[in-house]
Amino acid sequence: MKYAMRKRLALCLCLLVAALPLSAFAAVRLPAQRGVVTDDANVLGAQTAADIAEYAEKVESETDVRLHVAIVHFLDGMEARAYAQTLFEKWELEGNDVLLLGAAGEDAFATAMGAEATALLGEKNADNLLYTSSTFSTLFRGQQYDAAFNAYFTAFNALLEKQTGESIKLGKLFGNKQTAVTPQAQAQAYGSQLWSEVMDAIRDNSEDYQDYHERHEARTNGLSAGGWIVLAVLILIIFGQSDPVRKARRTRGGSYRSYGCGCSPLGWLFSLFGLNVLIDTFRRRR
Repeated sequence: MKYAMRKRLALCLCLLVAALPLSAFAAVRLPAQRGVVTDDANVLGAQTAADIAEYAEKVESETDVRLHVAIVHFLDGMEARAYAQTLFEKWELEGNDVLLLGAAGEDAFATAMGAEATALLGEKNADNLLYTSSTFSTLFRGQQYDAAFNAYFTAFNALLEKQTGESIKLGKLFGNKQTAVTPQAQAQAYGSQLWSEVMDAIRDNSEDYQDYHERHEARTNGLSAGGWIVLAVLILIIFGQSDPVRKARRTRGGSYRSYGCGCSPLGWLFSLFGLNVLIDTFRRRR
């Protein structure tokens, strides 16, 4: 009876052991920290790792936030967020630290942050950086690891600048194509802009002068209606008299001596300008 009972207990124990995962008996493997980037999976290129290290130095000097990256093959049965938090504690990271974890063999990733970093960046914003704010998740799962981390830290920089008000220039980090503007390039750009402004001013002045010249010609080349009337009257006065009439006037009064009578063309002109009054006054005094 006792033998049968022991046999049953041993069988139950064997079934229980078989049902438990192997990870329950094995310690979770956590990598040792080796600088800013710990790449145990060996998936990052040398340039990307160097860019992350240089950027982490800039961020810490400007904002006191400290960045860390860990890439492993597997999570040993743990969920990515729990693994990242466990690693965060093992590395004895603190309030301003941010840890980005990636498991290359499981296409899994997560972040863990200290209290001060969480308050500054926001836990939701940190999650968005992995999915919606960048193409990190798509690139990482597509095994494009360099491009994934470049996209992540470019988006991270934009968020950090927004939250802190600091300006952190990426320069050529993470494949950024921005280049520094040299003084020579600035001078050339300024000279080109100045030349354009001068040419625009000359063009505007030329157009204004042309408009003025055209308006001036329109005023001077053509007589007004009143001018044409005066001109017509003068022509009639000068050429409207016949030869016999002019001869009779010469016989009676001489060669147009009566300047103020209004009988001659000059009389009309003198009357027009009021000179006949002056002439009559001069004649009386004589």
